[in-house]
Amino acid sequence: MDQNPAQPTDIQDSGLPSDLPPQPVSPIKRFLPFILAGIFILILLLVTLTLFSSSSKTKKVAVSPTPRPTATPFAPPPTLPMATHPVATNSATFTPVKTGRLVFIKNGDIYNSDLASISLFIKNATPAADRLTWSPMGNLLAWRPVSSTATPSALTVFTRSSKSSITISPGSIPESEVLDYAWSHDEKQIAILYHDQSYHIDLLDRNASSSAHLLPLLNRASFIKQIFWPNSRLIVFSGEDGIGSIDLTSPVPKLIVDNPSVQKMKLSPDKKKILYSVGSDKKSDLFIINIDGTGAISLPVTPRKIDMGTTNLPDTTLNNGFLPYALWFPKGDKLMVGYHYLPNLPLVGIYDLTNNSFTALSTIPIYENDFMVDDLRLAGARINITSGIPSWQVSFFTIEDNAKLSTIRVIPDASSPSFFGDDLLPSGNLF
Repeated sequence: MDQNPAQPTDIQDSGLPSDLPPQPVSPIKRFLPFILAGIFILILLLVTLTLFSSSSKTKKVAVSPTPRPTATPFAPPPTLPMATHPVATNSATFTPVKTGRLVFIKNGDIYNSDLASISLFIKNATPAADRLTWSPMGNLLAWRPVSSTATPSALTVFTRSSKSSITISPGSIPESEVLDYAWSHDEKQIAILYHDQSYHIDLLDRNASSSAHLLPLLNRASFIKQIFWPNSRLIVFSGEDGIGSIDLTSPVPKLIVDNPSVQKMKLSPDKKKILYSVGSDKKSDLFIINIDGTGAISLPVTPRKIDMGTTNLPDTTLNNGFLPYALWFPKGDKLMVGYHYLPNLPLVGIYDLTNNSFTALSTIPIYENDFMVDDLRLAGARINITSGIPSWQVSFFTIEDNAKLSTIRVIPDASSPSFFGDDLLPSGNLF
């Protein structure tokens, strides 16, 4: 027997275990698929966001403009007839003066407004035509009624306290025309300018009931077109020979402006001066004179200071001359004037009488019967053609917030506006 048997060659007989234990797996390797998936998703998101951002930068961004401060707001006009409570107005830059009472004609009737509400004031059996005007203290209202002919031949006077009216027909023939009228400062009389075979200025007592009570003051063949009654003693009129006056204590006419080319005249707010034009509709000069005929001055067409603003027009535009009418500002220290620029489109601006300067506002039509409500608002009647059928409308414009006479209120189908400037009338009551 072999004492040293051969060593076994089978592994099972080697003395080593037959199955090796599994080697431990690294945590990184275990979660590697999830990490790779997360990185891929993150990269995908980053690429998407980058592309979206790049695309959005190429688009134009709509920037909302900074709003310009609005002008003092007026409520839109209600449908007529209607009475509403006034709506308060406000502005960050301007508190308007008390606005008094506006009256206007619509379909022959008289409406009144405080610029925030509108209501029927006078219902007329005979329709009103034009020349609607308040008396100095707001107790009376007058207008020319519609005539059976094309020529207004009468004057209607309405008394507010009694809510009654009379109609005066001063002419001696059916073709007679009432041209103008003016109130006495105490409202006791009315001076009526009319034309039949000649030109007349007659006085009417406010309590008179018919034209039989007319007191003749002036009768002449030569043309008369305007009259004013600035104080208790004096009546001023303009005609083909210039501007004249009548002192009621000695009613003999006196010529205070001897110039047949006088076009228009306007009485100053304090009723102490007359603004008048000399020339034509194509080119005029403006003058100011005291009501007694003293202190006449000519307004320089090119004042000492000129600011053409944003109009981009040269200063030489002013050499074209004034329009034949201008508007007084309420304090009498400034004028709204127009310079000839294009037909029916003048250059309009503010002529400061204190410092002899002109500030251009805009190229916009202004008219003889326009008026300044206050230092920032202008009102007047305009023809509206937007509907295809011409019709009157009363329009308001503002220069507030550098608005350059922008429209801020329109009252459709209204004409002949007249304005009384105190909120409280002499009785202490509103309408």
